[in-house]
Amino acid sequence: MLKQLYLLLSGLVVSPAKTWKTLAEKHEPDNGNFYRSYLYPIIGMIALLSFTGIMIQAKDFQFQSALKIVIKETIAYFGGFYLAANGLFRLSGKYFGLTGGIQKFERFTGYASAVIYAVACLDALIQSLFYTQIFILYTAYIVWNGSRSYMAVKETYLTKFTIFASAIFIISPVVVRIIMTLIMPGLR
Repeated sequence: MLKQLYLLLSGLVVSPAKTWKTLAEKHEPDNGNFYRSYLYPIIGMIALLSFTGIMIQAKDFQFQSALKIVIKETIAYFGGFYLAANGLFRLSGKYFGLTGGIQKFERFTGYASAVIYAVACLDALIQSLFYTQIFILYTAYIVWNGSRSYMAVKETYLTKFTIFASAIFIISPVVVRIIMTLIMPGLR
């Protein structure tokens, strides 16, 4: 399972056009397999690497602070995923003429966020690497390729949809993290 996950992530990063075409050929009726084989393991790796990163980096390891960071990262990426998928689903039909169920938009959101999840794993393991966040901008290229072959966005809307979806995918985890720290100041 981890090998397939690695191959899918690396395929989305290295050759997104080919990987999106392969994903478009799969017609899954529901998202059960997507969650079990892709999203849950990635979020689990982010949580595990966050905990491991705190254990490695901390001079005096405190279990409570490590759990706070794991909870914060897990909720930020899960909440960001659902916020982005639902926002894209609700606004795409109105502004870009896209149809389809929420399941397709959830899969698109999860796969298009591959670089965001990979950077989150790297940043969780090696704390305070702010400059790695620049790689998140590569999400726009992955979204552009996926918009053409997976979502079948019309050429007239392709640039607008790419910018819109990329912004939602990048900003959603940040928004969830900010809301969490405002609601629960103990997570700072």
